[in-house]
Amino acid sequence: EDVVNYLNDRREEVSNRTLFDDTQVIKQFLDDHGVDWVDSIKNPKPSKNKPKIMNREDVQKFLERMEKADTEDKYIFRAKTAVILSDVSGMRPYEIYRLDWKDVSIDERIINLPAEKTKTKEERIVVFNDEVREHLNRLKQLFPERPFHGKSVYLVTQKLDPKPNLKLKHCRKYFSQQWDRNGGPTSVKEMLIGHFGNVDLTNYNGQLAEDLKKIHDGVGIQLLE
Repeated sequence: EDVVNYLNDRREEVSNRTLFDDTQVIKQFLDDHGVDWVDSIKNPKPSKNKPKIMNREDVQKFLERMEKADTEDKYIFRAKTAVILSDVSGMRPYEIYRLDWKDVSIDERIINLPAEKTKTKEERIVVFNDEVREHLNRLKQLFPERPFHGKSVYLVTQKLDPKPNLKLKHCRKYFSQQWDRNGGPTSVKEMLIGHFGNVDLTNYNGQLAEDLKKIHDGVGIQLLE
């Protein structure tokens, strides 16, 4: 049951494709060690749908829905901040939920993600805008120990009826799609969201934090203004 609960929690963070791959690895590990209940763990069906199209109105409606949740205002604010951060930076839920305040430079508008907190195990710089900075400043007052909890968004959306169609894992898609709509350079987007499979990115296209901020600001992804 612990394994099943872990995989159900992962479902909130990742796509069905990633969850399917994770489940296969776990089942293979257990099978190699002779665990007799491994067959009771069911594989999720990998999604064959086209990528979800995300626009600004979708995200704004998602944020408005969360305000109706029957929970304390500070937890709603924390959930909304996680959503806005992902929409503006392209961060994965996995990475957002593992943040510590020491990773975040609010005034400089950057996050220094260490390798152990990224899916790819590659450290990288994340850039955010002024609206995220304002949210993070208030969030630090509300939650001075850590910015986010492992289920910051789920704990709010589970109280809504009906539940929203969007989840935190979809917000990264919004960032990617909106970046392209606004004509941002693909190579810089790949660096910001943590795709380092491209030879040019890993060997030639290093960028300073100030350069990334300048490019990010020029693309101009905004949600609330």
